[in-house]
Amino acid sequence: MKIALRDDDTCYFTSPDELERVYGDVWQRVPVCLATVPFAVGYPRVGIPEAEWHSGRRFPLDENHELVEWLRRRIAERRITIALHGYTHEDYPDGFEFQAAPDLDRRVMEGRAYLERVLHTPIRLFVPPHNALSKRGLAAVSLAGMNVLGSFLSFRPTNRAWDRFTFSNWRRIQQFRRATSRTRADRLVYPHPLRYERHAEFGCHGLIPGTTFEDLAAGLDEARRFGGDFCLATHYWEVDERLKGVLLRFLDHAEKSSDVRFVTADELFQPDESTLARRA
Repeated sequence: MKIALRDDDTCYFTSPDELERVYGDVWQRVPVCLATVPFAVGYPRVGIPEAEWHSGRRFPLDENHELVEWLRRRIAERRITIALHGYTHEDYPDGFEFQAAPDLDRRVMEGRAYLERVLHTPIRLFVPPHNALSKRGLAAVSLAGMNVLGSFLSFRPTNRAWDRFTFSNWRRIQQFRRATSRTRADRLVYPHPLRYERHAEFGCHGLIPGTTFEDLAAGLDEARRFGGDFCLATHYWEVDERLKGVLLRFLDHAEKSSDVRFVTADELFQPDESTLARRA
């Protein structure tokens, strides 16, 4: 069983000290995927100066020299990996960035190329800002051949371009709903990658204010019961002492199982040896 950890919102406004505070005693156990914003535009959240919440100014990541050098070192040490987290992460009157922004194809292509150049690392994963992704947004990500690591994926075929895998993936979700006695109104995190023609998708469990250890342990047990994997997603700027305790307790709990292997987020999309053996 593979377990990965994802953290959102690394950007120009991020201090390395903030990431060290949360993950300095974590990434030697499990590598952290930092979902990173290339050209951050301020919005209301902890860590962004209030004067920039609605200024509309763009802040390129490479203008925070201390952060860029720190990220390069941690990548080289294999402590972290990088995912693309939108382009600006700005909000629009009619939706979040990858629901409502124009020219989404360009944003994916340019944002990815910029981060790869600045951080000296390949990027294969996309994390939607606010976990919000429209049909148009998904099409832009798929066109780039990037995999989606999201927390609240929609499995309705009408929310995506149709390809030869859409119906079979929808059927897998319906079977999983029945096996777990869920209705469409119930939250669901499918514990396997869903593969489409140009991309794949994997859902994450959230570590957010209010999440308990029991919530995460139940999600882990369910994923194991169905032969799946597990990804935990959080925001460094939300992790206080209580949430950090939940994270560490969860990692301790997971490590007690002999079948658990902590991996990079990219590895969630790679077939394991048993899967390859079955296909052979």
